[in-house]
Amino acid sequence: MIADLILFNLVAYTPRARAGGADLVAIREGRILHVGDRSARAPLTGPHTRLVDCQGATLIPGFNDAHCHPVAFAMTTRYVDCAPPRVASIADLIDGLRARVAETRPGNWLRAANCDPAYLAERRLPTRWELDLASPAHPVIVVERSGQYCVLNSRALAMCGIDERAEPSDAGTIQRDPASGGVNGVVSGNHAQVAAALPPLAPDEIEAGLRAADRVFLESGITCLQDTSWSNTPAHWHAMADYKRRGLVGPRVSLCAGADSIEAFADLGLRTGSTHRDCAPDELRIGAAKIALDESTGNPAPPQELLDATALAAHLAGFQLAFHVPDLALLDRSLNTLDWFAAHGLAPRLRPRFEHCPACPREWLDRVAASGAIVVAQPSLLRLAAPALHACPPDPAQPPLFPFRSFLRHGIPLAFGSDAPLVSCAPLEGLKAAVMRCDDAGREVAVEEAISLADALRLYTWGSACASCDEEATGAIEAGRRADLVLIEGAGDWTTADDLARARVAMTLIGGRIVWTR
Repeated sequence: MIADLILFNLVAYTPRARAGGADLVAIREGRILHVGDRSARAPLTGPHTRLVDCQGATLIPGFNDAHCHPVAFAMTTRYVDCAPPRVASIADLIDGLRARVAETRPGNWLRAANCDPAYLAERRLPTRWELDLASPAHPVIVVERSGQYCVLNSRALAMCGIDERAEPSDAGTIQRDPASGGVNGVVSGNHAQVAAALPPLAPDEIEAGLRAADRVFLESGITCLQDTSWSNTPAHWHAMADYKRRGLVGPRVSLCAGADSIEAFADLGLRTGSTHRDCAPDELRIGAAKIALDESTGNPAPPQELLDATALAAHLAGFQLAFHVPDLALLDRSLNTLDWFAAHGLAPRLRPRFEHCPACPREWLDRVAASGAIVVAQPSLLRLAAPALHACPPDPAQPPLFPFRSFLRHGIPLAFGSDAPLVSCAPLEGLKAAVMRCDDAGREVAVEEAISLADALRLYTWGSACASCDEEATGAIEAGRRADLVLIEGAGDWTTADDLARARVAMTLIGGRIVWTR
């Protein structure tokens, strides 16, 4: 059989086993046709076969981001980026906002994101009065890196109806200056008045954001995105299909259904694995039901009975279950729900997911393993959490942060994602965090939980495919699988931390089509 594309002079690598001696991969009709040595080149080559000399680079399966928020990430590309080290002080932040004023119509919002007070010289968020220096004529919002806080300037506070008489609520608190007692512009939580006043981006801005994000995804080697937003509704499903149809989102997408919208999805005949009529079957699928009651209800400790009932409704509607597990309390409740399922003979049809699970007491590891759930972790969050960890005295009683090695040793399935836009979506950065366990200052974080590069790569490819029940079609370099592949330069044998430090993406292929090249 003749190939459409032959990649040769490469080192083929699969997370499950090294493809011994393979230096050629042939592709036909979007799938891998043959993996072998150079002797197969002549019989697989026809008059229209495209030949690509990979010059000794390493070919790996495409990266699969098992937990991200692609549309939110796209929107942040239209914001002023305050991430370190670009912004090292409040003065830097104000300069960045001033630079955007010239291209922003008077009265339109100036937006900034990724502000991390731990990396600012002042070690705090800016105030309303400091943001007024950027432009008193524009409403300004600066979103803190974790998404838990924002800062509004005086004009933005007025547009939100927040004045000196404002009172805190369950949805969010309004902070005050300790000296004067006046509202200082810092708002925490999902404050309804802020959400109501902040207008959506214009259609042209949304399209520009999606195109910018898509370039980042492809140049990072990401061939599949799992959108785990708890707020996804059928409207988001159809919007993503439109983005795919218009070529604004290149990677394949598995879109979680928000637990609050399960009935609406079910009324349309949709469940986990459903595809969209306007897209090719492998381009867009329904993923799990995202059960994040702490976020959707605003109650950080939702009742066990509500969690059980929500999971049961999603299960009966044909959905995989994805529990939001940001802390030990919700890990315990999620395990209780799966125990309740087992006690009633309700085995989930598809492997359940625990999203995040940043800590797990050692005495709970066997319990997590027995649940059958796959932990979907985000190694790059190590760098975000590290400053707060190092600021506290060591506590031997506390479980280690992101216990990847312990999970694997106890037979707990594991998958990797990014949680972008909270942190960078770049898989190579996530691999470094999982293998090297260092923060931005080079300080080690629970280094005993480091894993090998081979394991980390497997978890960002085949492991992530397992999380979306797609491991038979992707995640390894084998004949018959989808030709979603990434060519890596500078990685050598791709076995050591030094190899990883030198690695960079040279080419990304989705369905056998070269969608990005350096």
